Amino acid sequence: MTPNITAQERISGAIRDWIQKLQEYPGWREWKRSQIVYTLYFDDEFIPLEKNSEEFKFSPEIEMEHAVVTSYMELLSTVNALRDVEWYFRRYPFSRAPVSRESHLRYCCEMYFGRFYQFRERLKNLSKAVNSANSDHGLDFGKFIKIFDKEFDQEIRARHGVHHREAFDEVAISRIALLELTDTSDDRELRKRDYQSHYRKSANEWASRTRHRSHTLDKFVEAVADALLSACPFLNVARD
Repeated sequence: MTPNITAQERISGAIRDWIQKLQEYPGWREWKRSQIVYTLYFDDEFIPLEKNSEEFKFSPEIEMEHAVVTSYMELLSTVNALRDVEWYFRRYPFSRAPVSRESHLRYCCEMYFGRFYQFRERLKNLSKAVNSANSDHGLDFGKFIKIFDKEFDQEIRARHGVHHREAFDEVAISRIALLELTDTSDDRELRKRDYQSHYRKSANEWASRTRHRSHTLDKFVEAVADALLSACPFLNVARD
């Protein structure tokens, strides 16, 4: 095995090989091409197209393998989406729109918390797919999810609070809102600089937190990738 190569890099290569073999499945390439063409030209009045309303059906074995690969890729996309949140925190593009800095931060925070819940749900979906593909895999997804819950307890609790009770609230963000509201006094420019300074400080702190937690979440993906390589023989076979 090549030294210093990560499990994510190994499974990425395995999935590429698996997809390459999938191209040989009867009818798959043609069906996929028709879907791409429809997506590109569905509203072109000079190229009348009809969408194939039926999903492509593989053999039961390939369907189960496809579910594992798709579920893993969805898990990976959640981590990438969390990384994107850092840049939402770092940019305030609404200077000419009726979206306050305080609202922008709250929305970003709620999006940040939501990524962890999304990861957890997709991890459960992956476990079901792996169970279907190989019931003798020997992995303890339940224990792994408990470790995940412990590590990201604060984020998951905050997400549940936003979803079930009320909008996310933090004293630093509330201060920004108060400073914006008082931006009508004689010292308007001073107040404006003050709340913009507090906004930048809070946004940078959240951006740093997002980057740090993204690295932590990436370790969970690495563990998942390593487990899948041992639990899913079809990925290893694909690299033969």
